[in-house]
Amino acid sequence: MAEPGRALLDGAGASVFRVQGVKERDGYRVLTVDGTSLSLSEQWFNSEYLPDPYLVTPDGRARGDAAHPACVGGATCLESDLLTWRKVPFPARPRVGDLLVYPNTAGYQMDSNESPFHDLPLPPKVVVDRLGLRPRWRLDRRPAR
Repeated sequence: MAEPGRALLDGAGASVFRVQGVKERDGYRVLTVDGTSLSLSEQWFNSEYLPDPYLVTPDGRARGDAAHPACVGGATCLESDLLTWRKVPFPARPRVGDLLVYPNTAGYQMDSNESPFHDLPLPPKVVVDRLGLRPRWRLDRRPAR
C-alpha cells in the first residue's frame, strides 16, 4: 500500500570517483573526476550530491587539520557538469589518482544505475554480506532487468 522508495536506502551505498585533474588558482581548487554529474542520477543540471566526499589517498583516508577547499567537476566539457558545486574543505590537498568517496548515495543511484539513459555502461554493483562474523564483498553478477 505504501512504497517508501529512497527512504529504505538511507545510509546505504557509496559512489567512488578517481581524481583526474586538479586546477588551482588563488588557493581555490577545481577537481575533475572520472564521472559526470549524470553519474549521480537522472537529475536536473545545477544540482549536486548532498553529502561531502571523503578524500582517499594511496595511504588511506586523508586526515589533517587544514582545509583545502575544492569543488568537483565531471569529465564532460559542460560548464554545468559539477558533482559538487560548493567548496568542500578537504583535510589534505587532493591530487591526481586520489579517490573521492561520496557516502550514502544509494538513493541517488537507484534510478540512473538501472537505466541506459546516458548511453554509458551501467556501473558494477557490489554486494556486501556476512560469512559468519566477517563481512565480505563481491561484484553482483546478476544481469540488469
